[in-house]
Amino acid sequence: MPDVRDSFRNVASNYSRSTFHASSIRLQEVVDLAHPQKGDLVLDVATGTGNTAFALAPHARRVIGLDLTREMLLEAGKVATEKNILNVDWVIGDAEHLPFQDETFDVYTVRAAPHHFLDVDAFMAEAFRVLKPGRDAAFVDCAPPLPARDLLHEVEVRRDPSHILSLTLEEWVSKLQRAGFEVETAQARELDWSYEDWMGNMSIRPELSAELAKVIEAAEGEARVQLHPEWREGKLWHAYWHALIRAHKPGG
Repeated sequence: MPDVRDSFRNVASNYSRSTFHASSIRLQEVVDLAHPQKGDLVLDVATGTGNTAFALAPHARRVIGLDLTREMLLEAGKVATEKNILNVDWVIGDAEHLPFQDETFDVYTVRAAPHHFLDVDAFMAEAFRVLKPGRDAAFVDCAPPLPARDLLHEVEVRRDPSHILSLTLEEWVSKLQRAGFEVETAQARELDWSYEDWMGNMSIRPELSAELAKVIEAAEGEARVQLHPEWREGKLWHAYWHALIRAHKPGG
């Protein structure tokens, strides 16, 4: 199984500028879901280059950004210095084995990353463990409906070999509930997706990009209805979905 660090260590700077990952609108979605308070200690898991951590920082006492990839955190630290953001710390660590004690954090967030996790149940159990009772977590990740998920899976794993699986919204809710969470809100948000930008984030070579575009263009039946691929001014666009979930840890 390819190491996620191998996929991202050479493209870290791309993600600090990514149309999706750095979008103020998309980042505000996480802030609205997580709803951190001024006194809160927040954990942002798989923080990458820190986009989500930076969005949360003005609303919290302190944010810990955790990621497996050192190069991503080095880029995050550089951006933090440039932006003079002082209440964010960076920790190298694994979402499935968090290096923190039980009930440490007031808020837990993870965005655009769980599709890389080998053991989703372990990641959710760890999220539940480190969150204080009575507090909340925000989960955002790609969540295509079936059958579009099955067609996109081929594109995803060839674009990025560290991709494991995108959960559907229904799978997300079921797994979170099994982990002990009360799911307060769960929706699948569809975006008009720039295929060119998507490939560009991972610096995909043109030959492979053209090959994978044909997979999406060849979609049939319900998958094609869901994806509705379209060429505009020489560029491919199609639908892409993310789960936006707020979950509560009972107690407190």
